[in-house]
Amino acid sequence: MSNLTDLIKFINRSPNGNAFLQPPITDAKWEIALSRSVPDWRSVVEDPQNWDKIEDVAPLAAADPLFEALVGAGGMGLAKRWFHSDVSYQRGAAQKWLTQEASVNVHLWQTCNKDMKDALLEHRFQRWPGEPFENLRYVKSGSPFHQAIHFFIIGYVPSPQIQKLRFIVAAAGDEEYLDRIDSMVRQREEACKTASFQLQHRIPYTLNSNERELIARVMEITRRNGYLPTALPQIFVSYETPPIFIAYPELEEEDGNYQRNRERSEDENQIPRNRERRRPEKISIEELLGVYQPQHQRIVIYQRGIKWSKHHWDMDEEWLFSVVLIHEIGHWITHVLPKPGVPAWSTDLFALSETDLKEGWAQLITWWIAEKVKGPFRKTFEELNRNQSPPYHVFEQFKDEPTDKVMASLERLRLLSWPARLQDWKMVLGM
Repeated sequence: MSNLTDLIKFINRSPNGNAFLQPPITDAKWEIALSRSVPDWRSVVEDPQNWDKIEDVAPLAAADPLFEALVGAGGMGLAKRWFHSDVSYQRGAAQKWLTQEASVNVHLWQTCNKDMKDALLEHRFQRWPGEPFENLRYVKSGSPFHQAIHFFIIGYVPSPQIQKLRFIVAAAGDEEYLDRIDSMVRQREEACKTASFQLQHRIPYTLNSNERELIARVMEITRRNGYLPTALPQIFVSYETPPIFIAYPELEEEDGNYQRNRERSEDENQIPRNRERRRPEKISIEELLGVYQPQHQRIVIYQRGIKWSKHHWDMDEEWLFSVVLIHEIGHWITHVLPKPGVPAWSTDLFALSETDLKEGWAQLITWWIAEKVKGPFRKTFEELNRNQSPPYHVFEQFKDEPTDKVMASLERLRLLSWPARLQDWKMVLGM
């Protein structure tokens, strides 16, 4: 018990608990820190009797790598326990441990439950989809897409990772999942029978498991308030130029290729940049990262804006994509999510309503989810918000209002016969 107590104390007082590791304890240092302070921490974590107390730890810094280290020591038993945890750090660590290429073998597959098998299958086909899809994915992420690109396809070749997983599943005697893998391979073979692929500016997007869970969390809130689940709007990833780069092309040019840009500026055939044009201090999501188009009930996410934000603000690309997605889902919810006896917001009136009100709603819904799941989603939401224009901070005025009361206010806003203003929302809420 003393070793367990020592372990918990060390974690809870991190990052100041070890003199040689002054704050913060970074990703690569947790295992070193634990080994120096509690030498037998692995055996403590391996014991299932200790898991109740270990999972209540609250590190002050670098929680993701800590929980990854704990799952690595606890193995499959702890991964199963945390796979559906409400604590995002635990759930993320369990899922990451499970999908590591080196950890998957026949024994692990046989001990997985159905959800874990589904996650392994989804991870393999998404991360290593095989050819030609891996090549197409590379082009999609690397090309500016000024025009459509054509590829001539000979056939489908499963990736080595998919082939390895199929071998493991076959060796485990799991006929159900062997059939599923073969079915997924056949689907891709059929897709590749087309003479050519044409990649357009906008590509329909398929949600991953984390994004589906985040959206399900949003729908829990709306369902509790009488709104009905319905099909999501169309979601596209766009490779077109985000509006902010049209107004300020120098933003996208600031990519580290300073010598090239300087040479261009000195070219007599190159129109010089307007030096009087001031760079925007804050940027909106709709100008850079994504937009909800109410006339078409369509969400478009700008991949070039996501990449730019990753580079310039040092943000995690996948979590940033998720935050933008939930923000745009928030716009769609306020616009048309159905509730018996309550009409959808008139599209014309919704489009003309005050930006502060619309962005306040979308940000508030995103913040509700960030508060629930915490972890990297909340961290990314807060990092992005620091770089956003004033309308994206309006939600802070409504954070302390009860969720049910706020959702009830949406009904009255939808019934207004004029474009709604922020003041209308406050009046409806009695603020």
